[in-house]
Amino acid sequence: MAVEDNSEPKKLANYIRSLAGFERYSPGGNYGHIGATLANAVLQSNNNYQRNVRPRVERIREEYARETTLQDIKRLLDQITAQEFLHWNGTRKPKTFNDLVELLSEEGVNTEDDLRQWLQRDDSKVKLLKIRFVGQKTVDYLKILVGLDEAAMDRHLLGFLERAGLGKLNYERGKEVVHRTADLMGWKRSRLDHSIWRYMSGGKRQ
Repeated sequence: MAVEDNSEPKKLANYIRSLAGFERYSPGGNYGHIGATLANAVLQSNNNYQRNVRPRVERIREEYARETTLQDIKRLLDQITAQEFLHWNGTRKPKTFNDLVELLSEEGVNTEDDLRQWLQRDDSKVKLLKIRFVGQKTVDYLKILVGLDEAAMDRHLLGFLERAGLGKLNYERGKEVVHRTADLMGWKRSRLDHSIWRYMSGGKRQ
């Protein structure tokens, strides 16, 4: 029987405990508004969250407060473009948003609760990754947004692991270390993810 190597999680946990300015933060999301959730997931990639993403997500929740389901969003997109809905001038992210809406509609997803259940299916990741510009990080971040206990590795988290002396890890290896470290420390994995992100970016992601 293989013995699990806890050296990396212990090293990361000790590094975190040594940081005077490291605080616990709860991840955001759970909007009860599938349009805001999908917008957040689509816009966050390679973007300044505080300046470009958060205001747009808040505007969607306010301006379309009653259009909380996927069918509501589809009706809206018959009247306005995805660019208008997202307040986004480019075409790539609105196209990805439309593709997500179509996939989830085909999968019978309507509410954020439906999305949470669907994301736990074995085939959901494969289907999401077939959408152009949706990668592993977006899939994991979408899970966090609906309340699933996950880490979504980006340059902030991978950079943090490197600072902790763990070297340059790839996505899957980095996520495994964060998951095991959270388990070792008795934290939710999504909370450790968000706390590292906040420490490294100084931004507020919710």
